[in-house]
Amino acid sequence: MGRDALNAGLYRACRSRLAAIAWQGFYLILPPEYQAVGMLPPAEYIGKLMQFLGKPYCVALLNAAAHYGAAHQRPMNFTVMTSHPLPRSTVKCHTRIDFVSKLEMLNGVPDELVRTVKTQYGSMIVSSPEFTACSLVQYAKASGGLSHVVSVLRELLEACDFSHLPPVLADFAPASCLQRLGYIVERVLDEPDTAHRLHRFLLASAKPFRKAKLVPQLPAEHCHVDSTWKIIINHNLTPDSDD
Repeated sequence: MGRDALNAGLYRACRSRLAAIAWQGFYLILPPEYQAVGMLPPAEYIGKLMQFLGKPYCVALLNAAAHYGAAHQRPMNFTVMTSHPLPRSTVKCHTRIDFVSKLEMLNGVPDELVRTVKTQYGSMIVSSPEFTACSLVQYAKASGGLSHVVSVLRELLEACDFSHLPPVLADFAPASCLQRLGYIVERVLDEPDTAHRLHRFLLASAKPFRKAKLVPQLPAEHCHVDSTWKIIINHNLTPDSDD
């Protein structure tokens, strides 16, 4: 079959909703139950799409948290963490696929930081609960703000095991991010045992404890510093549900 004939056939298939364009040059065959909608959910094809783009990835932030049962409502966007340069964000069937950059992913994603999850028509790679917790704090602005992150963390901690964290996590999460997470877990969510495990991991990783603002974007003059986590408390942090 020639290229022109192939393109014509794909065009007809898309017009009749037997197929859909997920990305330029990347087509989906639509099962009968999705032909009325005209597109598969991103979870059903993101793995194949990222393979097509030749990029490492994991489903991240609020979407990963939702997979572990930690979400107050369904995330509006579908967030994928990958290496730079980022693919452009796109909207398919009222769902926006957003990409966030992780410099450390340039050489791939360690198996210890992700889980492979089966979907109805394939599989996708999702960040582990512990990596998700760190990422939510690091990318708080892209996750609805730090107060919303605290609300999500309250539920996500049930799926986390900080007693056996893989050493490679220290390479993928800045020390300041781990310090903020520890402060939130201990001082805001009142989970001292969990926080102690995270503190032990930080000490074992030999990452330097430097003063870091709780909210990097806010000023920090004359603010109290938490002696354990070296966090400058420049914001009165409460979960969304407490507001």
